[in-house]
Amino acid sequence: MRDVSGKVAVVTGGASGIGRAMAEAFRDAGMRVVIADVEQSALDATAQELGVYGHRVDVTDAAAMEALADDVRQRFGTCHLLCNNAGVGGGGRLEELTLKDWKWVIDVNLWGVVHGLQAFLPMMLANSDGGHVVNTASMAGLSPLPGAAPYSATKYAVVGISETMREELADSSVGVSVLCPGFVRTNIFTSQRNRPQALRNETKKSAARAVNDDMIKMVEQTAIDPRQVGAAVLAAVREDRFWIITHPDLLAAVRTKYDELFG
Repeated sequence: MRDVSGKVAVVTGGASGIGRAMAEAFRDAGMRVVIADVEQSALDATAQELGVYGHRVDVTDAAAMEALADDVRQRFGTCHLLCNNAGVGGGGRLEELTLKDWKWVIDVNLWGVVHGLQAFLPMMLANSDGGHVVNTASMAGLSPLPGAAPYSATKYAVVGISETMREELADSSVGVSVLCPGFVRTNIFTSQRNRPQALRNETKKSAARAVNDDMIKMVEQTAIDPRQVGAAVLAAVREDRFWIITHPDLLAAVRTKYDELFG
């Protein structure tokens, strides 16, 4: 999709972080942008600041995602670029995790992508001028991230879905990219603020909090600006490039894994 000017982009998790950076990059490229987010106040502020359209949505709710797709269709006619970007973090060692921890992360990070595809892909495949899907995974979807099993599991799943999409859509006019960022300066480590009350643990987990604190320290040392990621995503869409890797130095761990696999 080399010519993006005038095309319609939809970004979930678009009120902050990587989602906001993508929305800004798309807007600057002349696209008509829709940002969707579960945080109403942040959504309203970002939509006003960027001059884009905002729609509140909980990606874990399939009906709400269908309503988003209907809203986009009615307001803009179609969607050309879908960025399934909404995501949450989740830390703790396996023996300390609860089923609530697993459900919350899986509902957002995996089902959010599935719901996005179910709601938007048929519309995009019907476009006469094609389209592109960007699924946000993580380097944790290519190599393990100790202390974050639910997060890593969902990101491995998103990579697998994206690779399957690339094969299935090879003969269509819809391209596919998977975004696998390393540490980026976002507020993902405070995503507990949006955790539903029903999926909160009754007791606080000090070990999980310690893991989260360690992650924040690493982010402070190595994280990149989200706008670098937004620019990288826009370039990949224009070039119809599948892999979007923001920290190529981290691929050494992936290479080590495959070297072990092939012996």
